[in-house]
Amino acid sequence: MKPLARVVVAVVSLAAVATSYLLPNSQQTFSSPASEFAIDVNPLPLSIVCPGSMVEVAGRSGVEVGKIERVDSASIKYQSQNSIEAPSRTESFTTLAVEGEEQSTNLLSAIEYQVVDRPRASGLIAGYCEQPVTSGWFVSGDGGAGKETVLVVANPNPVDTQLLLEIHFAGKVITERYVIGPLSEKLISLAAVVGVEPSYAVYFESGGGGLVAAIQHRYSDGLNSLGVSLDTAVRQAQTNLWIAPVSILADGYERPRLRLFAPTAASDLTITYHSRSTRTQMAELSLDSGELFELEPQLPPGTYAIEIQSTEPVLASILNPALRPLDYQWISPSERFNTLSLPLPSIDTELALVNPSDSRIRITVEAETAQGNQISTIELAPTEIELLPVTGRSISIDSSGEFIAALQLISPSGYAVINPSENSNPGQSLSVIVR
Repeated sequence: MKPLARVVVAVVSLAAVATSYLLPNSQQTFSSPASEFAIDVNPLPLSIVCPGSMVEVAGRSGVEVGKIERVDSASIKYQSQNSIEAPSRTESFTTLAVEGEEQSTNLLSAIEYQVVDRPRASGLIAGYCEQPVTSGWFVSGDGGAGKETVLVVANPNPVDTQLLLEIHFAGKVITERYVIGPLSEKLISLAAVVGVEPSYAVYFESGGGGLVAAIQHRYSDGLNSLGVSLDTAVRQAQTNLWIAPVSILADGYERPRLRLFAPTAASDLTITYHSRSTRTQMAELSLDSGELFELEPQLPPGTYAIEIQSTEPVLASILNPALRPLDYQWISPSERFNTLSLPLPSIDTELALVNPSDSRIRITVEAETAQGNQISTIELAPTEIELLPVTGRSISIDSSGEFIAALQLISPSGYAVINPSENSNPGQSLSVIVR
């Protein structure tokens, strides 16, 4: 056999042997048994961000085209198990951080609030200091005469990121992209993006690290200010939503506006209005995919918790008016808690508590005051809502079952609702399976 032929035969033989090992056949199979082991992982330091003070568009007079800036400062209140450094007031966004293995609102939570008294804006704005997220929704965009919406997005990370912004309204989606530098923010007047569209939903997404977003509203009638609102509750679409507390004023006064949005698929909805007297009223409706729908609940005067059940994930928010003084607040759906710790503002405050379950629950509220800790205990029937005046530096809430909570601020300066969310990072014991 010639040398070249012998080389060819040898190569073919080796390939055949390799193939017999690499390719499965009916006579032989190879499998690797799975192994499982547990590891302990410490969570990252808990970091939350307060969105900062009011944003004014077009300057104090309202005629400075293209001008958008922060005005005055917002008060910050926080509570933490550990000692941390935090300013009492802030103009721009502010990051608070603390280390700890058992992470929750008990480890760290914070709120901000600001009395606004400007020629074109007055009232009270307040919000919860949120953990950064990579995406989220707001359905509270308001446009047209006398309405102004500003989106505030803060990048608390040491590297820049790209912000994807989608504006959803009837039959159309507008997409915008922005670059947000490290440890900086973007103030976006949405009127420049949507024109005179009266209502819309906003979706944001980060191309890098988590962001903190808030939506600010200003309402006016000519030169007369009608109120302001700050919405910091970033939520994802769900099939069961609760919004509270919602106030229905006496006949003849403005009613709340409930806005619903089906972001991905058509959905059938059941809306139940639960009052403090446990009376309920129900409404049913259907939304097409991408439909944004508004309604004004026709209810007797009182305080309500609104429950929304849907066949597909939906988003919701409600614009709630206050009469004395005239002011507004967009209220987003609330989270469910078993325990919750919150700082309190130096403003008259009520704690709204809702039992979203089918069983009676017992809730204990402990308030830290200058005179010592004060404890209150209440029992809530299924779907019941209760308002409890609270004072002091902070409160801790424990319950025998899941509950929903919000802080309602009412003062001669204005009205606001603070909607909390849980604060925690993944960590502790993890089970790892290797195959």
